[in-house]
Amino acid sequence: MKPSIIKNPLKLLTAMILLNAMPSHAIYNLYKSGDFSFDVHGEINTYGQKNSQKYTYLYPETGWASVNNDYEAITKGAYEQRSDRRVRLGQDTGASWTEFRASRKLRDGWRVSGAIGFGYYDSGTGMYLNSANMAFDKKDLGSLSLGRQYLHTGYVTRTNTYTPLETFGENSIRLDYTAIKGLHASGYYSLPASSDVRKKKNGQEVEGFGASVSYLHPLDDHQTVRVALGYSDSRQNAKTTGRDSNFYATKSQGTAASVEYRNNKLLLAADIGQKNEQINGTVTDKSKGNYMGVKVGYEITPRLTMTAGFGKKVAERTQKSGTALMHAYQPDLCVADANDSCHNFVQAYETALFDKIDSKRSYVRADYYLRENVRLYGRVDDEKITNQLGNKDFSKLHNTGYRAGVSFIF
Repeated sequence: MKPSIIKNPLKLLTAMILLNAMPSHAIYNLYKSGDFSFDVHGEINTYGQKNSQKYTYLYPETGWASVNNDYEAITKGAYEQRSDRRVRLGQDTGASWTEFRASRKLRDGWRVSGAIGFGYYDSGTGMYLNSANMAFDKKDLGSLSLGRQYLHTGYVTRTNTYTPLETFGENSIRLDYTAIKGLHASGYYSLPASSDVRKKKNGQEVEGFGASVSYLHPLDDHQTVRVALGYSDSRQNAKTTGRDSNFYATKSQGTAASVEYRNNKLLLAADIGQKNEQINGTVTDKSKGNYMGVKVGYEITPRLTMTAGFGKKVAERTQKSGTALMHAYQPDLCVADANDSCHNFVQAYETALFDKIDSKRSYVRADYYLRENVRLYGRVDDEKITNQLGNKDFSKLHNTGYRAGVSFIF
């Protein structure tokens, strides 16, 4: 495997995501006897990181911010540095992980395997279950896998910016077809996670289905073109009430497509996608998001590579019929928790109620390989989020992160 195509295998399992797929790494065999094999692989990734978060209020009329449950006036141009910008050393965001896998050969070329993997959810605070699944596969045909696993829809987008697709199934059945050279077709169904089937609402429980297909076409011995399409449909029983119900989608449908070109040293990729969400909140009814991204990578030397990416996501939200958003706190319209009239009050640091949210993300990364599995790297990430209310800019969030670290893959 060339150093230029080795990628970070994990992403943090939170509202974001994204982040984006686990590639194949060399696996270290711990035990082998006849048709049985027991293996381990993983990554240790330690880095120093410095983050900066800035907030600017842009609305021409005076707004309000809630501080310790007291409302304070805020005017256009108000600026706040919302981070301490200190350097931290950590292994969070799912960067360090390990996976154990056992497999046994069956009849007629089939094989059964089971895997369980762990990673750090946050530096020093605990671990999370990264994967726990069982698979039946046959070479040059495909596989059937069950359990907690990454989905092929996570391999559709290629720019590592934004994706409208589900990329991970906590309780999923996944079917893959690989009999045609260069073609990979996959479908999945994610089941509810609750052990109590009598419940109608289980907080943050997600179920759904999706499908994706990718095709890798060799142009010659040194060039390839890869195209991919994907679709995901999800339903979520978000156990929320009041104002919080505007933050979570109850139904969502995402589509995405990508094209990627590689030669010996150059990598070019582009994504496009769309996501429609039913919010069903006290204020917000639905949301429509458009996605795009580009990426370029170049192998300067056999050991040194540079990668840069840019992505954009524009989400437009439709409020419930008859609902008007208020930019300023109006006490005479808010009667404690007796009604929903306070829920459409847009606070200065609001993240959900805006008519339009424009997000732009970019990054630059350098990787230097001491060995194929030992990497020094540095990267800069930048994200700007502009929120609009009534066709006017309301606020801007500007997040910048600097990271330098070392990765050891085994």
